[in-house]
Amino acid sequence: MNIYSQFISTCARPLGVWILAALIVTAGCSKADQTYVKYNNTAGSFNGNAIEYLQSQPGVYDSMLLVINRLPGVADSLRSGSYTVFATSNRSYTIALKNINDARRDSVPALPAVSFSTMDEAVLDSFFCRYIIPGHITTQQLYDRADGLEFPSMKYEYKMQLQLRATNASGFLGGGPSAILFSDMRKSVFAVNWVRVYTNTVDIKTSNAILHVLDPGHNFGFGTDLIQALNRD
Repeated sequence: MNIYSQFISTCARPLGVWILAALIVTAGCSKADQTYVKYNNTAGSFNGNAIEYLQSQPGVYDSMLLVINRLPGVADSLRSGSYTVFATSNRSYTIALKNINDARRDSVPALPAVSFSTMDEAVLDSFFCRYIIPGHITTQQLYDRADGLEFPSMKYEYKMQLQLRATNASGFLGGGPSAILFSDMRKSVFAVNWVRVYTNTVDIKTSNAILHVLDPGHNFGFGTDLIQALNRD
């Protein structure tokens, strides 16, 4: 068959063949695109309360549980109350404790080192409660709030801000999992003064609470404010 005959034969193929091929290609592209659009980083549900969830992962939340058990009423609240919990890993507490004790050592006069078992209970309580917000707040509730929402913390009604952000994945800008940008507003309306941290897992549903897991590199207490509060005296 010469080139002209091949061309005629190709062009003469039924229109349905071309339509079917186009549909296959389109379906393939659509499926690939949705991999990014629909991907999320949720961890599903847990059959137990918030405290039991933290206890179910030994070696991850031991420091957080130690603090919870020190503070009046917090453990009972997280067993039965309706809350949103921003979970902080052991590493977050390790980072914070190093920074606290480095500052205490360098102060004039130098101050003795502390631990989360011995530091001032009232100060620890006020900072820890910033990670607990009354009610259930999921990523779904933040979707249509481009500028985020403010929420009062447990006990002290200290204002925290939650904003949903799309992360990047595989070179696809904004196509990765949704994350919550969790901000200590530091009693300021100007975002430049806020201290912020991203979640790396969201929307863990327990029997009484919603948990969002913060990045393990987060400095518990949101940095210098906790250090200053502990070293004030």
